[in-house]
Amino acid sequence: MARGRAPSKKPKLKACKKCGALVQNDVNVCPVCGSTEFTTNWEGMVIIMDPQSSELAKELSIPNPGMFAIRVAGRVVKRREA
Repeated sequence: MARGRAPSKKPKLKACKKCGALVQNDVNVCPVCGSTEFTTNWEGMVIIMDPQSSELAKELSIPNPGMFAIRVAGRVVKRREA
C-alpha cells in the first residue's frame, strides 16, 4: 500500500438520498430519516461515533451516530437542523 494515499476502493454501500446515511445494499428503509430512496452514486464518507461531542457532526448537522456520505448523486447533502 502506498503511503499518503486514501484507499481507492469504495465500500459496497448505498446512500440515502435525503440524509446521506450509508447503509448495506439489502436495507430498504433508512434507519436515520425513514426514507426509501437510495443511490450508489455517492462520494466521501464520514463516520460519527459521538455526535454530541463532535464538531464535525455539529457542522454537518448529523444528530445520530453512523456512516454518512458527504456528496450524494453529485450534490452536497443538505441536512436539517437538529
